Amino acid sequence: MNSWHLFGPKTVISSRFRAVFTAAMFSMVSAYILILTDNVAAGQLVGEKAVVSMTLVVPLLTFIIFVSYLIADGLAMMLSYAMGRGDREQVDRLFSMGVMLALGMGGLFALGMWALRTHLLGFWDISPQLMGYVQDYYDGLLFYAPLMFLNVFFYTVFVAEGQERVCVVGSVCAFVVNVLLDICLCLRIGVMGVGIATTCGLGAAVLVQLYFLWGGHSRLHFRWYWNTNDVLHGVFYSFYHSLDTLLLALLPLDLSSCVLHHFSEAHIIVVTVTVNLLTFIVALYTGVVDCLQPMVCQYHAEKNLPSIQKTMATGIRATNIISLAIMVLGMAVSGILPQLFGVRDEQMVAEVSMAVCCFLLFIMFLGCTLMYSNYYIYIEKRNYGACLKFLLLLGFPYIGMELGAAYSLNGMMLGTSAAFLAAFGFNLWWTRKSGRLFLDREMLTRQYSYDIDCSVEAVIGLSRLVQRMMAARGLSVHRANLLALLVEEIGMHANQRAKGAFFQLEFSILLGKKSEDDITMIVRDNGKPYDIIKEALQGKHSFREYFIESITANFPRRHYWVSGDENRMTLVIGERG
Repeated sequence: MNSWHLFGPKTVISSRFRAVFTAAMFSMVSAYILILTDNVAAGQLVGEKAVVSMTLVVPLLTFIIFVSYLIADGLAMMLSYAMGRGDREQVDRLFSMGVMLALGMGGLFALGMWALRTHLLGFWDISPQLMGYVQDYYDGLLFYAPLMFLNVFFYTVFVAEGQERVCVVGSVCAFVVNVLLDICLCLRIGVMGVGIATTCGLGAAVLVQLYFLWGGHSRLHFRWYWNTNDVLHGVFYSFYHSLDTLLLALLPLDLSSCVLHHFSEAHIIVVTVTVNLLTFIVALYTGVVDCLQPMVCQYHAEKNLPSIQKTMATGIRATNIISLAIMVLGMAVSGILPQLFGVRDEQMVAEVSMAVCCFLLFIMFLGCTLMYSNYYIYIEKRNYGACLKFLLLLGFPYIGMELGAAYSLNGMMLGTSAAFLAAFGFNLWWTRKSGRLFLDREMLTRQYSYDIDCSVEAVIGLSRLVQRMMAARGLSVHRANLLALLVEEIGMHANQRAKGAFFQLEFSILLGKKSEDDITMIVRDNGKPYDIIKEALQGKHSFREYFIESITANFPRRHYWVSGDENRMTLVIGERG
């Protein structure tokens, strides 16, 4: 099967989505494999109790990850909005504030983990042997927070900038360092070595990112700049977007508490395996979210509704395929998973296997609903997005697990999974009138988006189609012909640049309410960067470039923007255009 089928027809949007998705999947899956490697190393080299101890520290680590996204996500959303507006100066300012905030908060967290060690670990009422393992693992993670804060912020910004390949290189380095140290240190100092290995792996990823930033390879520039209002706005946006991370920290806590209340400590291993599986699933979904965030935010800033539609269709399609694959493969290997975590008892292996199957039954509805909840935050329907996240990841699951636990352990897991279906149904009911994307239907009727490659036939065909469509909309003959001419000249210029290796073009035409209102044309391509207007103004131009510059010279706005995965030209055609 052609790999493009997963993302739909080959277009600028699907190409960008594929590039970010591939890098994000690699980074997220490698991060999960590192978590799995930590657990397997502890289980095989120390014992089952060591794995359970690490599970009990997971809520704290997830909370740290939540704070890291609290720092990164809001600023990255604001950065994407600034990219949509074409404001490079604001992009650099937001990046700089994020770096300073990550360093400052990371230092405070490291100090807090050291000072509050006894109070944090005293939450669990567990055996002294298990507490000893918990303390060792915790001590190995004292410098985890500052490195995680920097790593997550750099990762989020690089994805928004279209420079996700840096994240892949960082993930490879983190994987190699973590695995090697897992084996070496776990054999020498036990479960503490697992924590140290995790911290050092993060450090390796951050070093790669810093090398790329300071080596002159990035379009991002650090400057000493601070604006408290911008930072507070960023944290405000982040809270909504990162709420799922906080809720996912509380869900394992609820599952563990439910098992201890209704069953016994011996069954905590069921939660351990399930939580690790959930971490892997959410890592895959996060890869899709990482694709949606910069794209939807930029298109929202442009008020480009057709591109939002196409992006979400691609994201939901990818999510559904991932969910089906997870469900089938997860159930197929459910009998093997507990053995990887050091479970030897056959009865316990069977119990864990059945619990995993129950948990995976409705997993598809977790993926779809999670995508929509994040989307609502990107388009500034923040309160509803946060409400949906709460119902999906904590509200309905808590009710489901408690009802199911009254019958059996499998009932508890089945009730948790059924909660995802309940949240999906709630979203369908709530958005029944406005539509699941909350798009302005009247505005959508005034916007057109066309995807072609830069072949001569496709360009000429689109030019003629645009002329007919604009004339049918009631535009003057002059404006309809001007739009058609722009499509033809920009498209033919792309054809000349391609030299037979055709890349994709997207022409978006955004009309005003009245036929004489300003018209915005946004042209995207995934070829090599080339600013036609700049080249023409510098005198290094062909006749076609000179012609394009001449007919757009009196436009109210002409702007060119370069990112790693696409290039964008924005033209605003005034009333006399």
